[in-house]
Amino acid sequence: MTLKLYGLPGACSMAPHIILEQLGLDYELVLVDRDKLLSPEHLAVNPMGQAPSLATDGELISESTAIMLHLTEKYGEGKIAPPPGSIDRARMMMMMMFMASQEHPAFGLWLRPFRFHDDEDIQKDLVETANQRFAQCFDRLDGWLEGRDWLIGDSLTPADALAFVHARWGLRVAKPTTEYPNIWRFAEHMAEQPAVRRVMEQEGIDLNVEQYGGPKK
Repeated sequence: MTLKLYGLPGACSMAPHIILEQLGLDYELVLVDRDKLLSPEHLAVNPMGQAPSLATDGELISESTAIMLHLTEKYGEGKIAPPPGSIDRARMMMMMMFMASQEHPAFGLWLRPFRFHDDEDIQKDLVETANQRFAQCFDRLDGWLEGRDWLIGDSLTPADALAFVHARWGLRVAKPTTEYPNIWRFAEHMAEQPAVRRVMEQEGIDLNVEQYGGPKK
């Protein structure tokens, strides 16, 4: 069965898209319009009305981290992640879960505070809370990247793919990721990788454009 990735340009689906390209797999990319996420057609793919989703072996897998780990374990042949049971594998998993559980929710709070409260003053407080969380999270990510081209080992892993997506998203927050020297050096290094260049071209995005979930303007 052909692998089929459903995603939005520049969204978290960009991370598994990078892994598909890095592994050199045959796949079909379906870029979904944001206003079609809640359509009956897309809800049949992802009942939460979100992206990404990966169609594989007659199943649909959602959540970026789950998709990347599945691709790594099934097709990676030990080339794109440390071996299971190793301390580096545990560190990679820790970093991925940190980004998924700490950074990603902060972006949701920052982008759409109206989902959490109707009061506009409280929404402003929520945005400020998100900016404080970004500062904590990006300080930690910047420290992990001190003196390193990659988060783990000497080549691209799923942790790097997710960190690259968040580095782009972080262009818009109160203290943007360009002000974290290690994060932005890493982002520029990632943007030079052939697989990442292909993904940005296919999704129609640029490294330095503050754009998420749609084609560049």
